[in-house]
Amino acid sequence: MKTVLLDLGGVVFLSTDRMHPYIQWPHISSLNKKYGAALDMGEDVFVNFLSDYNILTGQSLRAEEFLAALFDTLDFNDQLIEKLKSLGTIIIVSDNYRENITYLSKRFRFEEWSKAAFYSYDLKAFKSNVLFFEKLLRELNICPDQLLLIDDDPRNVETAKSLKMEGIIFQNNEQTFSELEKFFHL
Repeated sequence: MKTVLLDLGGVVFLSTDRMHPYIQWPHISSLNKKYGAALDMGEDVFVNFLSDYNILTGQSLRAEEFLAALFDTLDFNDQLIEKLKSLGTIIIVSDNYRENITYLSKRFRFEEWSKAAFYSYDLKAFKSNVLFFEKLLRELNICPDQLLLIDDDPRNVETAKSLKMEGIIFQNNEQTFSELEKFFHL
């Protein structure tokens, strides 16, 4: 049985057209770019991220307020989770901030649907870096051909494939379910 490595942002948490008065996505995107390299090195950057965000938007949000508002603008892809649970084991893989993960894991009860989780801040490498998956493979002590990565970033899927893992570039549930049928011979 294969194990699915599942990305969060853009796969489990999907963009919507919902707005929230606290959330300004252009500022979030620019700050993600600004702090990405530090996050890749395992640094905790969320406090600085939120401080900069508050300055840019003229707000004084606390972390919990910001995270609740942010994730209220996204949809939780429960259809994909249910499908994957029926097929086997799910392991979360994410390049997200530590504070986001802490908040999300409580709100969406990761422990109920995933066996384990690997985060770039712990492994000190993004998923686009082969080191991320090399460290994951050592930790899991599993053959790469037993793993399937579902991610919305083609670079991450290509990195996984370079280590002989399978990969699906997530575009939507319909396309992903079709590829899962082929992969699991359903």
